[in-house]
Amino acid sequence: MTRQVVLVGAGHAHMEALKKARRFANAGLSLTLIDPGAFWYSGAATGMLSGALDPDAARLNPSDLEGPFDHVRQRVVSVDPQARTVTLQDGERRAYDVLSLNTGSRIAETPLLAAGAIPVKPVSALAGLRATLEANLGQLRLAVAGAGATGVEIALSMASLQRRLGARPQTLLAGPELMPGWPDRARRLALEAMARCGVEYVPHRVEDLSMGLVHFGQRKVAPVDILVAATGLSANVPDGLEAPEEGLPVNADLSWTGDPAVFAAGDCARIVDHPRPKLGVFGVRAAPILIQNLINAALGHKARRHYTPQSRWLSILDVGDGTGLARYGDLAFSGKPALHLKRWLDSRFLQRYRVEH
Repeated sequence: MTRQVVLVGAGHAHMEALKKARRFANAGLSLTLIDPGAFWYSGAATGMLSGALDPDAARLNPSDLEGPFDHVRQRVVSVDPQARTVTLQDGERRAYDVLSLNTGSRIAETPLLAAGAIPVKPVSALAGLRATLEANLGQLRLAVAGAGATGVEIALSMASLQRRLGARPQTLLAGPELMPGWPDRARRLALEAMARCGVEYVPHRVEDLSMGLVHFGQRKVAPVDILVAATGLSANVPDGLEAPEEGLPVNADLSWTGDPAVFAAGDCARIVDHPRPKLGVFGVRAAPILIQNLINAALGHKARRHYTPQSRWLSILDVGDGTGLARYGDLAFSGKPALHLKRWLDSRFLQRYRVEH
């Protein structure tokens, strides 16, 4: 009987696995992707939100990739590692011999979401946010809860869209610490960019959203029409695997510490000996190791490749005014060349998986 390799989630690493689907077929394996929709590339999300990029520029259809694999358009709600089955949203159960998760992350649950804040993930939520801003010609009071790099970029992107629509930016960014983990120079450059682009930074945590007001500590409030929550990411893992919010714990070969037949990569995983931030670059770099190890595991081979994520990585924020803000380790710089580099890197990644009709 043909052994089944099941991929759950159309993330960065799994897009590469689909691109290399012929390798699985040549090994006598059946490859199936289970994911309900399109692949949204997070690197192009803010460019799409700002209006610089068309929504289609940030989205790929996994089914367009040529290769011997099946695409089941469903969401996996739970995994039974003892029975080696997954249960889909419609109740169907599917068997696997080897399972791989590349299901990304989501905004951790907070009262702000229950009060109506828009989560910064999934990326499709940002496409809906852009449509709302366009329908109102940008004449909305906006706020972002969470002043990490994602929150900064989202606030700058919304202000950019408001300018494109002919409106005056009315955008707040709120958080007790600006861009934690980034170099001091990067934080200074971010403050300069926000001042230049019409984003007001409030160094307080958003504690509540009610009656058209965001509430900060010390009885401070500000009127708002839309609040975007960028308040921290939680791994998106199906039920049954008992994963903490940081992600499914995996070994250096990307196999789950609880079952060598289950693998995970990207935001939904946490490499036990090498924890890293939730950034797409790690899913991309892990892909070749994941593919080989999935094939070896399905064939019963004990050989495994190990993935050691880099200790320094390039991150570039789209400022929304034609410039970018980049950091590599402790170095930081800004300007048009930074944005040109980001656009080139994003385009190169997307073009690898884009099929022209």
